[in-house]
Amino acid sequence: MSSIPMVEGYSLTDRESFEKEFRHRLEYCEERIPFAEMDRLIANGHEYPLTLDLGSLYGMVRNWMGVEGLSYLAVDDEELLDEIINMLGDVCYRVAERCFAYGFRPDIGFFWEDICFKNGPLVNPSLFAQKVGPHYKRISELAKNYGVDLIYLDCDGCIDSLLPVWLENGVNVMFPIEVGTWNGSFAPWRQKYGNKLRGIGGVNKLVLEKGREEIDQEIARIKPIVEMGGYIPCLDHHITPATSWENVQYYCEKMREAFWK
Repeated sequence: MSSIPMVEGYSLTDRESFEKEFRHRLEYCEERIPFAEMDRLIANGHEYPLTLDLGSLYGMVRNWMGVEGLSYLAVDDEELLDEIINMLGDVCYRVAERCFAYGFRPDIGFFWEDICFKNGPLVNPSLFAQKVGPHYKRISELAKNYGVDLIYLDCDGCIDSLLPVWLENGVNVMFPIEVGTWNGSFAPWRQKYGNKLRGIGGVNKLVLEKGREEIDQEIARIKPIVEMGGYIPCLDHHITPATSWENVQYYCEKMREAFWK
């Protein structure tokens, strides 16, 4: 797949559709937790860092309703919006709690939202802070009680106005730091929020479409950001279809030379 599929409609539109199609799916069900996979990881150890999915409390609802439908819901039926978010927050907390109690010890926890575009968020930051913030804080504190000090959030787009809300509620790693058309960068965030903030991403994927000179320039650009610490450089999103395999190989070789000597 090289493009976003067209949307024909949404499954969640109102209270009736929520009760019919969604409520029972958001109820905690221990049989759905992958204990066998956790057993394998606990018994055999792991070479790479382990992550635990801590859920999505707004972006998932956006997928079910669309940006417009979810935006209207906050005004037309705030009670239903609260109920959906609270159910999501509760089931995400209980699943994480059960995994930790079982003995699973990830290196990092993560949330997923994807609720921003190139000019800013698709949700009022104050609404996110009010409705979702307390759940983030509760889940993040649970993870930290079990020794998971790194919580990252996967959100595309220009996240600047939501970043302080996330940081305040336990998220301390931002990903993917899209360069995009607005020149997103980890450096000004680190200068503003200090060493408590970490980042992953921030390498402009579009330079891989061009050539070796542009790739060299991009790696040189991020070197001083890497030297600040607490930042892992990688492409800010999927490699584009216009990128040649030769450029991908060259990029990987140069990244190894620059950062993994």
